[in-house]
Amino acid sequence: ECWELVRTQPVGRVAWAGTEGISVVPVNFLADDGGIVLRTTPYSLLARDSAEREVAFQVDHVDPDSHEGWSVLLRGRCHRVRAGDERPETWVTGARTLDLRVEVTSVSGRRVVSPTTAG
Repeated sequence: ECWELVRTQPVGRVAWAGTEGISVVPVNFLADDGGIVLRTTPYSLLARDSAEREVAFQVDHVDPDSHEGWSVLLRGRCHRVRAGDERPETWVTGARTLDLRVEVTSVSGRRVVSPTTAG
């Protein structure tokens, strides 16, 4: 169920501990079999610090009107990979020529339910 929810959203956040401490950045991504693929620039802090390290990746959705939503946290090791046939579309400008893949080793999720609908 968590993977199905992740695939419904175009943006997630990747977090890692690197040279500047803990960093978290929003990214477009593509979820495939057991992993998350994202694109960045080769000179970005993300590219320099997260390759060959453990990272966390979070995707969520919140409905402010109903006060409900969900959150999925994926953890795994990030690797530089060759560009595949399917690559995530990026919303930001500039060349995003480096593909990173998070090989997911753990998945957890939770739902946020409004007290009025929780029963």
